[in-house]
Amino acid sequence: MFANSLFSDFLKENGLKIWKNESTRDIICLEFNYGSRSYQKELEHLKKIAKNARKEYRIADVRRDKYLMEKTLNKRKKISTLLCIAHKNKDKYKSLTNEELRTLIYNAGIDVKYVTRDRNGVIKKEEVIHYKMLYRSTGKAKKGTCMFIKDKLYKKARNFLYMGIKPSDDNPMIVELSAYAPLVSSGIVGKVKINPKNILILKDIDKFFTTNVISVETDDNKHCVAKMINNYKLKNTLFDGQALIDSSIFPSWGNGYILLRHHFCKMAAFNTNIQKFFKDYFGDNYQTATVKDMFGNVHYAKDI
Repeated sequence: MFANSLFSDFLKENGLKIWKNESTRDIICLEFNYGSRSYQKELEHLKKIAKNARKEYRIADVRRDKYLMEKTLNKRKKISTLLCIAHKNKDKYKSLTNEELRTLIYNAGIDVKYVTRDRNGVIKKEEVIHYKMLYRSTGKAKKGTCMFIKDKLYKKARNFLYMGIKPSDDNPMIVELSAYAPLVSSGIVGKVKINPKNILILKDIDKFFTTNVISVETDDNKHCVAKMINNYKLKNTLFDGQALIDSSIFPSWGNGYILLRHHFCKMAAFNTNIQKFFKDYFGDNYQTATVKDMFGNVHYAKDI
């Protein structure tokens, strides 16, 4: 499922082809749960399922179940076709683990053949699309799934996700970029338009305290070990990922707070009366009062 998002809106405006307003071949999601078999292993696998199909057919024949007989007969025909394909392509088979396959496809991309048939099963059209690895969102990464995009759209899509930022050769920060670049692909239910000049970015506030913890570490043999540590100093970033949004622009579809996503940005924005606070705080100086953000930039309080 390719969720409605800022990224999907961008792709629609830049060449994404959608079939009947419900599906597309231009972007696919892959999982790497299995590896690939050698030619010999493929033969063993096909012969095994062919043997099971013959048993199923005999059982259906004994029961005089015409529907099941036809179903298993079609299954046997498909297996026979797969055996022929395996024989013709025996030099192309290669045994790879799922991780080896993942690495190969991440680097080289993957070709997918789409076949269009008429009602009688006759092939009308064949199309091969080459896909390149685009991103793994934080949610998808837990499941090992990955988004691939049609090569003709790859450059535009990647440039949008990364805002044109090219990783440094010395310190590419691959993990950080991979986690934050896909944020614009997060599913959305609506949009809020905010001028960047009206956003005040403040430094995090860290709170330190001591407590007893169980620390999971690795020993010299790279085995995980749990250590009990007393009076360990912990840091808690109190407002990490939190934002306040003025009630004047809080959307009607929100309920107390909204989750906002944009390029390299994510936050939980809580509905508050920011301007009312500034008016009360600065009083007669409200119109000219200024505040500094974490970078030293000066903002008028009335614009936040």
